[in-house]
Amino acid sequence: MSDARRQLAWRPRRMLYNDDGLGDVAYTTPDELIAARVGQVTGTQVDSICYCTGGGGLFWGHQSRAGEVLGEYVTDDDAQYVRDTRDGLKALKQLGTDPLAAVVDHGHRHGMEVFWSYRMNNPEDSFAPWSLSRWKREHPEYLMGDSSAWDHTRQTEPRTWWTLCDFARPEVRAHVLSMFADVCSRYDVDGVELDFIRHPLYFRPNLDGLAAEPEQVAMMTDLVRRIREMAEAAGARRGRPLLVIARAPLSVESALAIGLDVPTYLGEDLVDILIAGQDYIQMAVASALRDMVDLGLRHQVPVYALLTPPQPYDIYRYDDRAWRGAAMNRFYWGAAGIYTFNLFPGTPDPKFSELGSVETLKGLDKIYAIDNLQPDLALGTFRLALVGPDLLPLELVPGRHAAALLPVGEDIVANAPPGKTVSALLRLEALPMAAGDSLAAKLNGHSLGNLSPAEGLAEAGQRARFEVKVDPCQVTPGHNSIELQLTTGRDASVAVDFVDLVVSYA
Repeated sequence: MSDARRQLAWRPRRMLYNDDGLGDVAYTTPDELIAARVGQVTGTQVDSICYCTGGGGLFWGHQSRAGEVLGEYVTDDDAQYVRDTRDGLKALKQLGTDPLAAVVDHGHRHGMEVFWSYRMNNPEDSFAPWSLSRWKREHPEYLMGDSSAWDHTRQTEPRTWWTLCDFARPEVRAHVLSMFADVCSRYDVDGVELDFIRHPLYFRPNLDGLAAEPEQVAMMTDLVRRIREMAEAAGARRGRPLLVIARAPLSVESALAIGLDVPTYLGEDLVDILIAGQDYIQMAVASALRDMVDLGLRHQVPVYALLTPPQPYDIYRYDDRAWRGAAMNRFYWGAAGIYTFNLFPGTPDPKFSELGSVETLKGLDKIYAIDNLQPDLALGTFRLALVGPDLLPLELVPGRHAAALLPVGEDIVANAPPGKTVSALLRLEALPMAAGDSLAAKLNGHSLGNLSPAEGLAEAGQRARFEVKVDPCQVTPGHNSIELQLTTGRDASVAVDFVDLVVSYA
């Protein structure tokens, strides 16, 4: 069984699609549910569905016998999608099924794996009473806060998210294990996913920005061991393996800070597939991803790369070209495939037929960019788990050079399709700039000259946008150095907070 499990773990998967199971489309039959949730990725590069049916012990996507099912606290004042989901669960139950069973059946009939995905510590019930389970209501001692926190703190503060479970409590860990055991005993899933990223905060020291204690790390490792043992027993009963997937932060250090000992999970064969990534910082994860891929390879565990909308959840100025660039970077730095999150198309989306293969990405227009995220602007539950190499902004001081690293995961010239040529446009934004200020730029040591703003500058400091065509042959696979120098008559520094490279084939 162990050999079969390892072989199955290394099965090629182009894309894994995470669906959170909670949408704004009503359904009353399995076919209507499938059309609303996973029909759009059927027949694409998606080989596996990670179907999330809830979190925090309350489920809106399956009829749990260990946790609770959405409905008890739903009122007529709640959003229409919540009431529709409640009614959809009831309708499918009368038909003898539920959303998870329907998705498993659909996936298997269309050659796709289906994994049950559970949000290990979902605190979104902090602001949504309809999703706050009776178990949490009756056991406030299992939680890290109380309801007053939501009204008196900011969402960027960890303590705001008062319904976070305290995993130092053995009752919490036992409750989580029971929900995994229930699914594995009653549904024909191909495995289970431990979603540690939604949301990555498990122990009280994290509320103060401190790392989990060693004994707390050991508690979480013991829970993962017990989930593995349970999955192995369930697989033995049915005669085929149940895989265990873990979605974890983008570095060993950040994972350990929230209580996850990823090297031990891999070294003890507790996890079959590792999903590395985070909800923030999408465009420049190169060096961190390579480290996680190398860790996985040392333990013969495939590592897939998470990809979510850039700068969640605002696409900003990015379109499908940015998704392609981000995916190509992930393949270049070693990912076995792409895992998408918070991408739920209502209609067929070409991204699901492009992002899962280097071959289908070659020759497509792309945007390669550097992220600009201030960690203190992220939701409080994410702060300790964020990994952001080579982030913007880049400070420019008169008379000094400064360089940013732009990852480009391909040879853009060699990948030009037959009959087409490639062009490359470097775009930058800086502030505050004024009339008379200029930027001198180099790309990988090649001078780009003095850049002129796309629009004239006023006397007062303002944002300036620069665009310059670059020789595609000067763009190299890997990290590209963009060296900048500010010329100004003012005694002031400037922040470059936007850098990207638009790659076009024509």
